[in-house]
Amino acid sequence: MAEVPLYERVRQAIKSSIDDGTYAPGERLPSESRLAEELGVNRLTVRRAIEELARAGVVESRQGSGTYVSAPIVRLPVSQKLSTDSLVESMTAQIAAQGYTYEDVFLRAMKVDAGPARASIELPPGPLWRVDNAIVVQGESWMWSTSWFPRDLLDDPAGNWNSSTGLYGQLNEVVDELRPIWRAISADAASMDDAETLGVRAGSPILVRDGLTADETGSPVLRVTRRSRMDRVSYVLRYDEQ
Repeated sequence: MAEVPLYERVRQAIKSSIDDGTYAPGERLPSESRLAEELGVNRLTVRRAIEELARAGVVESRQGSGTYVSAPIVRLPVSQKLSTDSLVESMTAQIAAQGYTYEDVFLRAMKVDAGPARASIELPPGPLWRVDNAIVVQGESWMWSTSWFPRDLLDDPAGNWNSSTGLYGQLNEVVDELRPIWRAISADAASMDDAETLGVRAGSPILVRDGLTADETGSPVLRVTRRSRMDRVSYVLRYDEQ
């Protein structure tokens, strides 16, 4: 069996000290040189261990201040019923039910022609809107979405944005019924856009939920890609009771 790398043993030692309360949430860790002395290793080994802890969200580095123990991870299970009468079991309502404050933040809206990518988006021919927004929970971005839909559905997504109801609030006013066609959940490494929007390190684990939605006639009208912090969000698929 391969020997555990030294940096991993140091990472485990620091993590154990965090788990047992030696270093509490919000507390600054000792300096790299101090930890190196205490653990009998060199500073580069401590630095690698701390980088791994930061990548996992256990600690966070603050420029010019040091490395601090992160607040306890709070992961919100977002439920989705497997039924055609439930587009989103109001994700924001589920967030509010947990006692968290949230805001649906508009990021940008662009008029686009999907071109060669249209086949993968699975929307009918014609000009599209692309709208990006983020769900900010307790002042922290937990997830962000990119949505494509026919431009003739909405005149001004940005001007009519509501921080409580977001894009779906506008679409529900012009489409009689939104019906999910399919949903897919996967994992990915955080891109630079993810890092900037969600405040995570590039390469951190991200949950991706793609979906295609139809109107009351069954015609596809909305494609959404939602990228979420894996340390904040999990998805639960619920079957309808028969």
